[in-house]
Amino acid sequence: MADKETCLEYTSTSVVINFPKDKVCCQLCPLLQTYSRNQCMRTGELIADIKGIGGWCPLADYDSGERYGQYY
Repeated sequence: MADKETCLEYTSTSVVINFPKDKVCCQLCPLLQTYSRNQCMRTGELIADIKGIGGWCPLADYDSGERYGQYY
């Protein structure tokens, strides 16, 4: 039996992130953390080349639904 502070269900949401036309990359993404290393705040992935797209990137094209990350 769950206590009163246990969460048993979640609500999923999504966020639209706008990029310049045909220029989707980690470098322009607001989820890129650059304090001591380049890391995606969404996936935790360390990004070696910020001019590309991380392999675990969950972003998808709004119109076509095509995913950008190769492993996601």
